Amino acid sequence: MLITCLRHATAEPHTVVDADRALVKKGKNQVKRVADFCRKNALLPGALFSSPLRRAEQTATTLKNQLPDCPPVCLVDWLGPAATVSGIAAELQKLAQAGVNDVWLVGHEPDFSELIGHLLDVPAARFLIKKASLTRIAVDFSGNQAGQLLWTIPCGLMD
Repeated sequence: MLITCLRHATAEPHTVVDADRALVKKGKNQVKRVADFCRKNALLPGALFSSPLRRAEQTATTLKNQLPDCPPVCLVDWLGPAATVSGIAAELQKLAQAGVNDVWLVGHEPDFSELIGHLLDVPAARFLIKKASLTRIAVDFSGNQAGQLLWTIPCGLMD
């Protein structure tokens, strides 16, 4: 399974209730840059899942609206505030067993660092997933081997 993690773009400061933090102008521009990069490089989600928190949902929806043929955004609690690495991994395994082999996740830090560390079998402290960045890993849920990091690209390097 290919798993692409897109951390939400820049949102309002923590002075707003966390679940209600919306994307700011910079964040909206970041998502448009990500979408442009995806179009130029023929990257299109097979399935698009998002945390239900506003900033993640806005990131996913903006990406979907900018990419023709992008599947609809599916808001899932397993990427939300109560997310656990084991819970996310279990949901990904279910998707893999159902034949889904290209999944994009829109969510948060430190959840993504912890998930990637878990799937690659390395310490999560080795990762810092920046806002509006894309990170792709390949995972074979049918075996016991660790996943493989394919690439990670921060928004600032997307041209």
